[in-house]
Amino acid sequence: MTETVDGSWLRRLALECGADDAGLVEITRPALDPQREEILRNYPWTKCLVSIVLRMTREPVRGAPRSVANLEFHRAGYQVNEICAAIVSKLEERGIRAVNPSMGFPMEMYQNPGNAIWVVSHKPVAVEAGLGHMGIHRNLIHPKFGDFVLLGTVLTDCEASEYNHPIDYNPCLECKLCVAACPVGAIGPEGSFNFSSCFTHNYREFLGGFSDWVEQVADARNAIDYRRRISEPETASMWQSLTYGANYKSAYCMAVCPAGEDSPAGEAES
Repeated sequence: MTETVDGSWLRRLALECGADDAGLVEITRPALDPQREEILRNYPWTKCLVSIVLRMTREPVRGAPRSVANLEFHRAGYQVNEICAAIVSKLEERGIRAVNPSMGFPMEMYQNPGNAIWVVSHKPVAVEAGLGHMGIHRNLIHPKFGDFVLLGTVLTDCEASEYNHPIDYNPCLECKLCVAACPVGAIGPEGSFNFSSCFTHNYREFLGGFSDWVEQVADARNAIDYRRRISEPETASMWQSLTYGANYKSAYCMAVCPAGEDSPAGEAES
């Protein structure tokens, strides 16, 4: 028999474990149709999804040095995973089955190409959990924290007494600052989004860029030919990613976003 737990208690548990906000979504929610099969293929007992938000610090992301921004992305990402793991541990103590799919990497890379390499797509779950809406820059915008957040999801085998639902407005101000800040024009002023441009630039040292780099190494006739193909700064950057974790090449759309009650712009208006 599936246990039904108090929804307020479950959200409070997430906050006590370190989340800055949390919401609950039932697995049968129509908005989860595109990913339900994958979730249930891995964890067929899933009944309720606990979506969490962790607030990032703004200034490291807003600065120009990528090393500083990436330290914050990695720090916050590890913390999201730790928070979700703590929730899982507390639920297990109560006899509730639970699991925390990764916030980001590592993922199910054996399913690439052609299939989703993640167990859960966190953004759609967060929207359904009432934690914000997608801005035109395709980042989730929390009504209080803006887009300076990272997301996590915990799958559980319990039903909740109540669930959350999407908020009735979009915190995105449609100011188009993200359009102006994008160095590769991935965000169109009318709201379009060029995924390939964003992926190729921002995620250069992730899967696609790494594969390209390996092919350049394999195809190079000698060291001189390699240096013609790949600049020394890019070689150093790839080494840094392999040593310390893959680094994002840009987060300017996120950095310039003024949305959220706690943003300097929001504070000035309130």
